[in-house]
Amino acid sequence: MMRGLLLVPFAAGALACDQSGPLADIDAGWTITPSAASGAASAATSSASVPDAGRHMPPRPVPTSSPTVRITMPMDVQLQAIQYMAAMQAPQPDDAPADPAYAQTIASGLNAVGKTDVISSGRLIDVHVAKGCDATLPRESVARHTGASLTSLLAHGVLVLRCTDHELQCLQSTRDADDVLCVHK
Repeated sequence: MMRGLLLVPFAAGALACDQSGPLADIDAGWTITPSAASGAASAATSSASVPDAGRHMPPRPVPTSSPTVRITMPMDVQLQAIQYMAAMQAPQPDDAPADPAYAQTIASGLNAVGKTDVISSGRLIDVHVAKGCDATLPRESVARHTGASLTSLLAHGVLVLRCTDHELQCLQSTRDADDVLCVHK
């Protein structure tokens, strides 16, 4: 009777390990010892950080020399603009934590330019103007009205400055002063 009880857990384990699914080729008997796991993790981290020093961005829809995506451009260019703008705003693992109080201080300094909002817990600062949003407005406004630099904004977790008016929206990355993208509404 004792032998029958010992075989039941083994048989149940064998039945639970179905070898016919999408993961059937994985060797379930493979194990990692704690020292090998930490060594593998550090090797993966060091090899991943060396070749890819920058962040992964989708293709830029227009060159930096002419940063505006117009309504008349092909649909694929407009879709690339949406993807690119989302990637500009996405936090990366090496970004500083968002500092909402700092972002609010910067936004308050920009009230002279237009109505401001702090979005995404301080990752994005919006400046709404009646007229005059262009590719230079976000960076110039921060420098002129707050004295802050894009580097200091990034150090406090602010990733993007955005200006909007009735016809245009421009995003300025704090990671790269040349990374500005504007789209017509």
